[in-house]
Amino acid sequence: MKVCVVMGVTQLLLWAIWAGVTSHPARYKVWTVVFGGGLALLLEIYDFPPIWGYVDAHAVWHATTVPLTYLWWSFIKEDAVSRTAKLMTRSKDKTEPKKAQ
Repeated sequence: MKVCVVMGVTQLLLWAIWAGVTSHPARYKVWTVVFGGGLALLLEIYDFPPIWGYVDAHAVWHATTVPLTYLWWSFIKEDAVSRTAKLMTRSKDKTEPKKAQ
């Protein structure tokens, strides 16, 4: 458990640093995932008994990972599209013949 917590905190810190120094257009999604992931990690660490006998910390943790996963993969998709567009633009600039003046 301790190793998993250390790895989770390390990953959150690295992504927070990256989101802080980058100018990526979708960095707000990374910040949301980092913040939400930190809160989800707290649910995993500080377990509480079931509320009304139905919902405990682990169930809430599972419920929070669904929207965070969706948001994370939407960031990955947006990043891939952005990087591909930049590469295509660079490639197009290199292959187009220069116009004579």
